[in-house]
Amino acid sequence: MIKLPEDIDVSNKKPRGREKLYLVIIRIVITLITTIVIDGNYLYQKIDPNDGGEICPIIDKIAPKESDGLRSTDFIFDESYKKKSLEAWTKAIQIPSISYDDMGEVGEDSRWNVFKCFDSYFNSTFPKVSSRFDLIHVNTYGLVYILNGTDKTKKPSLLTAHTDVVPVPENTIPRWTYPPFEGHFDGEYVWGRGAEDCKNSLVAIFESLELLLGQGFTPKRTIVLGIGFDEEISGHHGAYHIGQYLLNRFGPDSIYLLLDEGGNISEDVYGSSFALPATGEKGYVDVFIKLATTGGLSSIPPSHTSIGIMAKIIDAIEDEPYEPQLIEENPYYKMLQCAAEHSENMDPKLRKNIRSMHLESSKKKVIKAIAENISSKYFISTSQAVDIIHGGLKINALPEEVVTEVNHRIIYGSSIGQIQEKVLRAVRPVAKRFGLSIDAFGVRMEFGDSTPLGKVTLTTYDGLQTAPVTPIENNPTWKLLSGTIRHVFEDSKSAFNVNQKPIFVAPSIMSGNTDTRHYWNLTKNIYRFNPIRGDYSYNIHAIDERVHLDAHLETVAFFYDFVRNADQIR
Repeated sequence: MIKLPEDIDVSNKKPRGREKLYLVIIRIVITLITTIVIDGNYLYQKIDPNDGGEICPIIDKIAPKESDGLRSTDFIFDESYKKKSLEAWTKAIQIPSISYDDMGEVGEDSRWNVFKCFDSYFNSTFPKVSSRFDLIHVNTYGLVYILNGTDKTKKPSLLTAHTDVVPVPENTIPRWTYPPFEGHFDGEYVWGRGAEDCKNSLVAIFESLELLLGQGFTPKRTIVLGIGFDEEISGHHGAYHIGQYLLNRFGPDSIYLLLDEGGNISEDVYGSSFALPATGEKGYVDVFIKLATTGGLSSIPPSHTSIGIMAKIIDAIEDEPYEPQLIEENPYYKMLQCAAEHSENMDPKLRKNIRSMHLESSKKKVIKAIAENISSKYFISTSQAVDIIHGGLKINALPEEVVTEVNHRIIYGSSIGQIQEKVLRAVRPVAKRFGLSIDAFGVRMEFGDSTPLGKVTLTTYDGLQTAPVTPIENNPTWKLLSGTIRHVFEDSKSAFNVNQKPIFVAPSIMSGNTDTRHYWNLTKNIYRFNPIRGDYSYNIHAIDERVHLDAHLETVAFFYDFVRNADQIR
């Protein structure tokens, strides 16, 4: 209870003079305390960053020390270098290095042969990298480049990328403004499949190292490049074998940090600019639903054919979406806190609720607000997508087998087991209604005493739980990454840096999956980040994929300074 000064009469008598002043002061104090305790508006106000009390401290910029004798990144934005960079980048896009879901083994499926082109491409385009780095071919087309550092006490850094791209369906090619594998430059943008994902960062890594080696750079810290060739189909042929090779060569927890593709720079997160490296990644599982029946004549069909029954199963699955959830382990939790602390235009009610997420009532309001927007919904929710269906062979014959494939990306707080339970919950009443037995992930179920009229089989393949989360508190690798991002994207000579607002760096989550899944044993410091401004990159995995040339040059500048900074840090 707040005590009133003894000389104030709190009866109905009208206050006068000094009494009025005391009452005003007391009301202000009570209002502030109420706001702090109840509203939470001031719970997380900014504190001196040096005392470690800030929820989302601003990391200082880190510029390479000039004592290394290397040039600043200014020259990268000169017209003369632009031409060289453009040539290197477009040549990579012109290699139609597609990976398909049904690829066979390397050496057996001829569609892998196109990846041979990268050996000659890297050798001719980046001769200094090719001559200075040791190159190890892993499962034929996986490439591991190693440049040994002079200081063996420093753990190696690992930069990764992939050479494959998603397919371009033949019937969509006429809808492209320029042919997808031409690498067309229109004066501003480079167009083509893989222009961003991920030949932008792939080529930029090699460009930056070629430039550094050309200036006599000799690293203290060993540099390792891991270049996969089937990331778009989960990396089992490429990154998996690269990960095993590196584990055997260097050992577990042997890598200082790993930087792979992932989040980028968004210049409008509630009105502010944020770089969003993903420190975590959703899990993954595909559920296969196979319905087998006896078939028959189309002229005397049952009320529901196998396809009709499968449609009801799909309907039941889609009618029960996954409930969004937000736990502190999810890096998006921290990202929201950073946005609430630093963004300019966040709705005051949302800001207040984010700052009070330790209260269940506030967290529910945050979840509701985030889930209403499909662009943010799946950062806090498991996704389900019915992507493939096969069934029926002939128009006058009832289908005997129908198969549906449902893709899931699993949020923190959920699991593969919960996905299986949810799918079974949707299938069970449909199977019971139509007299079908169920083989659910190896467990058989039947309903009633009569012989089943068919069987539904549920299986999973390629399951992956949510990724370990990279810690950021008191982590020098997070400061290294964040400080380099701020330095390059705020201070470089890029045309985009005119009147550049401060860039806040916050952890986030990958809703998709990357090759990092195969490197978990190598390091606890895994960051998924595309050093590119999202506003200058369009249509990833879609028609007319393209990236602005200056955005690519910023990517080159980032890796150029990141390698230097990583070498100078203990």
